[in-house]
Amino acid sequence: MAVQQLLDIFEVLFFFLILAVTFKAFMRLDITKHFQKGAIWQIQIVYIFTSIALSYLVLKAFMNLIELFQRLFN
Repeated sequence: MAVQQLLDIFEVLFFFLILAVTFKAFMRLDITKHFQKGAIWQIQIVYIFTSIALSYLVLKAFMNLIELFQRLFN
């Protein structure tokens, strides 16, 4: 049970790390040309939700690999 708790804590911390990196990288993309002028809050919402979704997908892929290796070598 202790291993699962450590993996859960690692997953939460790793999610926020990936979220910060993803958000920073995504802010470098220029998506303003796809929105009307002055649509600042819509652009911010797209940045935030896309960063969260991408972070979640990367995290789940990484955690699935960790759990697969854990099952293989135990």
